[in-house]
Amino acid sequence: MMWMHVACELLLAACCLPPSLAAGRRGALLAAIGFGLIGVAAFLGAWVYAGAQGLVPTHELATFFAARLSLFLIAVAPPHGRMQWVGVAAAGVVALLIPSPLDLAVSVLALGAIAWKGRSQRWPLAVTGAALFALAGLVVGTQGAWLGIPRVDLYHLSIAAAVLAWLAAGVARTGQRTLSALSR
Repeated sequence: MMWMHVACELLLAACCLPPSLAAGRRGALLAAIGFGLIGVAAFLGAWVYAGAQGLVPTHELATFFAARLSLFLIAVAPPHGRMQWVGVAAAGVVALLIPSPLDLAVSVLALGAIAWKGRSQRWPLAVTGAALFALAGLVVGTQGAWLGIPRVDLYHLSIAAAVLAWLAAGVARTGQRTLSALSR
C-alpha cells in the first residue's frame, strides 16, 4: 500500500504546480506560495512514504505551514502598498500561532473567500473546489480506511481534485500587480 500513498502524494504535488505557476505568472505571489506550500508538503510526503524517514520532521513542518497558511494565501486579495503587505504578514503570523480549534475558522473563512462569487472566472468550479477541500478535512480525514482504501489517500486525492477545480475556475488568475506592490 505504500506505493499508493506515494502515488497519491505525487499526484497532489503535480496538481499544485500548474496553479502555482499560473498565479506566479499573473503576479499573484501569495496564491502561488499557497499552492506551492501544498505541493511541497505533498512532495515531501511522497519521499517519506517511499522510505526517506530522515525527512519526517521536514515533512511535518511543511505540512504544518501548508495547513495553517495555504488557504489563507490563496484566498487573500493581492496587497497594494507596504501597509497592506504588513497586514497580510501579521495575519499570516496569527494564522501560524492561533490554537488548533481556531485554525479551522481561518480555513473556513479562506474557503469562503476562495468560493466567493465574482472571485473567479467560473464560480461553480470555485465552489466545488472549496467543498472538496472542506470534505477532505472534515469528513474524509487521514485515519483508517473506507472500503479498504486508506483515508489518507482519499484525503490527498480530494485535495488534488479541489486544486484542479480551482485551476479550472481561474482562482489562480485573480492576482494583479502583486509583485509591483512590493516595490512601492
